[in-house]
Amino acid sequence: MPPKIQHALLSKSWEVPTLIASCPPGAIRPATVDGKNSVEVIPEQCMYCGNCYTVCPAMTMNDPEHDGLSIWVGGKVSNARSQPKFTKLAIPYLPNNPPRWPEVVEAVTTIVDVYAKHARKYERMGEWIERVGWPKFFQLTGFEFTRYHIDDFKHAGLSYARSAQIRY
Repeated sequence: MPPKIQHALLSKSWEVPTLIASCPPGAIRPATVDGKNSVEVIPEQCMYCGNCYTVCPAMTMNDPEHDGLSIWVGGKVSNARSQPKFTKLAIPYLPNNPPRWPEVVEAVTTIVDVYAKHARKYERMGEWIERVGWPKFFQLTGFEFTRYHIDDFKHAGLSYARSAQIRY
């Protein structure tokens, strides 16, 4: 869903040209709302990147009543013992039920308990998942594998598996 525009806040606090320039696909256009300068979003062009929100919090990206949470596991930024790794999607959607988030707590507890039971000493979660494989991860945790789990970003390693460290 494209960002929801809080027109009253936008006209008081943020520069419209800067907001328009923040949108990579050009989905944000100038508009007049209630006689004041504002913007509109072309939904077909919006790629939901969130750049507009970082420039202007009046462009809300969340919808607390309908939004949910996802859980990602196995990522690693350090280049210490092995190359960095992307996180992988474990659960694509859990309901957003504040303040205690019972579904999220149950899912995280399940992941940590299964990991603790099956991982080797000093083995990171991502290393454990690579060793047992994703099908076994889903079997052990009891989470359903869906079409949202399919990772088709083939060339990510060309840019991600790099280090800021210099070796001599």
